[in-house]
Amino acid sequence: MPWRLLTDLSNFIDTWLIGYSALLGPIAGIMLCDYLVIRRTRLHCDDLYNTQGQYAGFRWKTVLILVVSIAPNLPGFINAATHSHYFPAVFDQIYSYAWFVGIVIAFVLYWIMNIGEQQDANSS
Repeated sequence: MPWRLLTDLSNFIDTWLIGYSALLGPIAGIMLCDYLVIRRTRLHCDDLYNTQGQYAGFRWKTVLILVVSIAPNLPGFINAATHSHYFPAVFDQIYSYAWFVGIVIAFVLYWIMNIGEQQDANSS
């Protein structure tokens, strides 16, 4: 609905863009940590496309890290989306930095949860 942007741009910025960044920040944090810290910028390209390769499967702990990284931004998003204050104002401040909060939390949690894999990757 582009006509809504012309009437109220703050809805677009406060709700959609920051809300979207609250999802993308944790995803970026997980990807950056995995590539830069855990795998030390070394990927086995053939295994990326192999269903039996080292990257195959589903990792529930990564999904858990994603959910935990999004959670601090959720109360601020609810406040922004509903134009009310169901949650304290501190969550609005956290939400205004949603991408940075999400990327830092996800990066650190992913690093902590994969310390053993980091040592295994370095030995090979």
